[in-house]
Amino acid sequence: MRPERYSYSYGSNGGGTSLKSRLVVGVLVLVAVGLLLMSRLHSPLIGNLRTSAADFFQPVMEAVTIPVRGISSLVRNKTALLNAHAENIALKSENETLRHWQAVAQALTAENETLRRLAAYRPTETVEYITAKVIAQSPSAYSGTMMMNAGAEQGIISLQPVIDAYGLVGRAVEVGDRTARVLLLSDNASRVPVITGDSRQQAILTGTGDELMRLTFVVGEPQNIKLGETVMTTSEGGLIPDSVMVGTIFRRDASGLLVKPLRPLARSEYVRVMVSK
Repeated sequence: MRPERYSYSYGSNGGGTSLKSRLVVGVLVLVAVGLLLMSRLHSPLIGNLRTSAADFFQPVMEAVTIPVRGISSLVRNKTALLNAHAENIALKSENETLRHWQAVAQALTAENETLRRLAAYRPTETVEYITAKVIAQSPSAYSGTMMMNAGAEQGIISLQPVIDAYGLVGRAVEVGDRTARVLLLSDNASRVPVITGDSRQQAILTGTGDELMRLTFVVGEPQNIKLGETVMTTSEGGLIPDSVMVGTIFRRDASGLLVKPLRPLARSEYVRVMVSK
């Protein structure tokens, strides 16, 4: 009789523990769903909490990225050494080509300056740059953002364009005192006015949540746009200066034209914020 009593006692305790575990899991799931919904609805409360947390944890995020950047740099250096010989041969050939185009560019610059003086051209604005370091990245299937270690104290305000060495990366959207969140061009919520390089067709560059971006609301004849054409910004709306590189026309499908950035947007380590004055 004793074994049966002990067995019944264990079974009762296990059922209570299982019920408590299910309740805890259910509560956590409800909290997670609530936070996700508030985030997707762009709740001001969530935005303020996120910027405050980013400011508070900035030193921790910078410290965590140090070993990761060290390993990444080591891997890149090793690959560069292995490919140095082949790159050296290619660079010699490219050097001759670049000398030719340098002479062409110098001639065009001189001609452009002459035409500007002839037309009494005066620049309407100048741009200053604020350099910042990327301290966190969080791309996903639905959003693409990065965090930089500069904020309102450095003169950054919301919606300012952010670039790297290759071109436009995105725009500042949430600015704290010492940090700011950058919405990448690839994010579903990103919209940027652009123009194609050769056909001069204006459009809106829309993020897709993936590596490629899409041209929407094309003004003119989309069929005149060719694969490989450069895509750059236009100052329509007054938020972004003209002629900042974005990418190239990569593919045409049933829904329109897809644009590929000059490099994966989330790989930037240092960025510059464009400040118009």
